[in-house]
Amino acid sequence: MPREPRKPNEFHVHLMLEGGHTALLRFNTIEEVKTWYKGKFEPKAESSDLSPMPVKEENEILFIRPKNVVGVHVEPIFTTSVEMF
Repeated sequence: MPREPRKPNEFHVHLMLEGGHTALLRFNTIEEVKTWYKGKFEPKAESSDLSPMPVKEENEILFIRPKNVVGVHVEPIFTTSVEMF
C-alpha cells in the first residue's frame, strides 16, 4: 500500500544578500511563499528602497533592499516524526 507523501510544517525562505549576509523568512504554506514572492518581492526586485519583509518573530521588523538580494532558497521544514513500520 503506497504511503501518502509527508507535508512540510512550514517553509523557510533564505535570502542571500550582497556581502554574504543572509535573512530568514518563515511561511506556513508554499502558497504563502508564492503569493509573497509574486505580489510583494518580484515587482520591487530592481528597487533600492528599503522594503519590509514578513517576519514571524514578535517585536522584530526586517527591511531589505530587494536589489541587493542575489539568491533565494526555499526549504521545506518537516517537524513531525517519521513513522516506523
